[in-house]
Amino acid sequence: MQPLLRFALAMALLAVPSLAHLAPPPLAFGQQSKDAPWVPTPERMVHRMLQMAETTKADLVVDLGAGDGRIPIHAAKHFGARGIGVELEENLVLLAREGARREGVADRVRIIRQDLFEADLSAATVIALYVGPGAMGRLKPRLAQLVPGTRIVSHQFDLGDWEADEKIEVEGRRGYLWVVPAAVDGAWVVAVAGDEFRLHLARRYQKLSGFSERGGRTAPLVGARMRGMEIRFNATDPDGTPRNYVGRMQGDRLVGESHDRAGANPMAWGAIRRAN
Repeated sequence: MQPLLRFALAMALLAVPSLAHLAPPPLAFGQQSKDAPWVPTPERMVHRMLQMAETTKADLVVDLGAGDGRIPIHAAKHFGARGIGVELEENLVLLAREGARREGVADRVRIIRQDLFEADLSAATVIALYVGPGAMGRLKPRLAQLVPGTRIVSHQFDLGDWEADEKIEVEGRRGYLWVVPAAVDGAWVVAVAGDEFRLHLARRYQKLSGFSERGGRTAPLVGARMRGMEIRFNATDPDGTPRNYVGRMQGDRLVGESHDRAGANPMAWGAIRRAN
């Protein structure tokens, strides 16, 4: 081989790594991004999570750390919802946008290149997550302040001391649902069938504690809990008979229906908030 040709070939081989460095990295299972490797949520888990959140065409599903966009795409294609995927990794953003076009839902799915901690969640009705424990912990205070009734679904990782409202298992993987509870903390005056009593509530996420007060006598609440705007608790009638209360927030009021322990003798009830 001529010396000049050998020199040209050697220079060409040296240039290959440089050219490869300039090309975008290939998409790969387990790809490292800013916060964690990309590991996609299996399709069956995606579907069950969205079912658990009772997703409908009225919803806006925001997926934080969207990867290839499969959750908002699935929400649009199979539930009629609108979707936003928030993803920082550029090649995953491109893949997700192409996936939305390929599945015919690009008019209802928007993929944003952005840090998930900076995303605007104000319009979301369903939040989807598959991020690690550290990110879940950082997001938890913000998620707890979302509009009451917002549903949060997560694949594999929970929110620590904020207990899930529902749990599922799909192919050995865990899924969780939380419904952001309304702020019912404080003192209420409850009116039911011409009778009144005070209800004192303290809240930790969706769990309620407190007591009812009637005629200077108090009784601890039993089974008190929120699910979004809905409230449940047990109290007693003036004669000491247990009564189950189910209601929901309507503006600054609580309204609902109550039944005795056997589920009979229904009575409508309402409550207004009072200063302690």
